[in-house]
Amino acid sequence: MNEKFQYKLTENQKNEIAQNLIDILKIKADITEETISFICKWIRTDAKGKTKAFFDVWDIVLRNYLPTTKPILFRSCRRISKKSKIVCFTGRLECAKKFSKGKGYLIICDTKAQLEFKDNFYRMGEYKNTFYPLVKVLLKARDLGGWGFPQEILDDYIGEDEYIMKINFDNINSLRWI
Repeated sequence: MNEKFQYKLTENQKNEIAQNLIDILKIKADITEETISFICKWIRTDAKGKTKAFFDVWDIVLRNYLPTTKPILFRSCRRISKKSKIVCFTGRLECAKKFSKGKGYLIICDTKAQLEFKDNFYRMGEYKNTFYPLVKVLLKARDLGGWGFPQEILDDYIGEDEYIMKINFDNINSLRWI
């Protein structure tokens, strides 16, 4: 019997969490308990433990959220996979360097170039190559008294400057750490 925790959500829960994540940044909505739980589990779960439920929520968010800022984002990884998958990026090069331990690849994404024409050619629900600034939710929570997040999440993860994005190698550059 598999004793490993499996994070599961119903389709309704996935849609509600995704909409809440969008509304927090788009219309300054309050965060729900379910969304707090989702973010905490996302942050605390390693790559091997992330289930389909996590990626389904982020997929809904990324198709329906158009960012207002367009930073340069970084990711370090051991291997470069050509699969288009949802992963974490950071807005801080020093974080990517710390995560890499000097090995593997550095992936760089100029989101300004990637999103230049999105608002002209795509409608909500059809966005491609967008990202979600999870760090903005954590900063907002910190500034508004914590919003029910554990203090360790706010203290430890705000500095990682985390963004959620689906990798698309047509718009991303990669370099090897030396």
